[in-house]
Amino acid sequence: MSGAILGLSAYYHDSAAALLVNGEIIAAAQEERFTREKHTSVFPANAAKYVLEEGGIDISDLDAVAFYDKPYLKFERLLETYHGFAPQGLKVFVCDSGMDKRKLFMRKMLKEELEKIGPAKVQLLFPEHHLSHAASAFFPSPFQEAAILTLDGVGEWAYRQLLGLEKEIK
Repeated sequence: MSGAILGLSAYYHDSAAALLVNGEIIAAAQEERFTREKHTSVFPANAAKYVLEEGGIDISDLDAVAFYDKPYLKFERLLETYHGFAPQGLKVFVCDSGMDKRKLFMRKMLKEELEKIGPAKVQLLFPEHHLSHAASAFFPSPFQEAAILTLDGVGEWAYRQLLGLEKEIK
């Protein structure tokens, strides 16, 4: 199928999956609807299966799978943040449950989880976090063009660039 993209959000909160075909949302679901675990952060296997089934698409028909952020860039931001609060930040990093360190192995983790849904060699895409937010607002809108502002407390480095803080990092 041409233009089929599975979008995934996982390992933070409110795991979900969405299926887009040629830029149109075909189906979307949060994992908690299947597991009944509020704000679950697990890989959204049930949601992914549901949206693929709803769209009549096999995982091998996908052109790509998109994850909601750039794990290496986010890991770099987390390291800078922990470093900025040294020595206490180092203690938090070392004692962390592994959530932050998993960023280094995200590609492998996603491939392993997708293999459980079905065998496929699918391209993995990692758009910027805030672009993912913008896309989630734009694609369901009726507009052909839009100006979208995203503001939140996490992501990669975008907030530093907006505030002119990138000079402080160096």
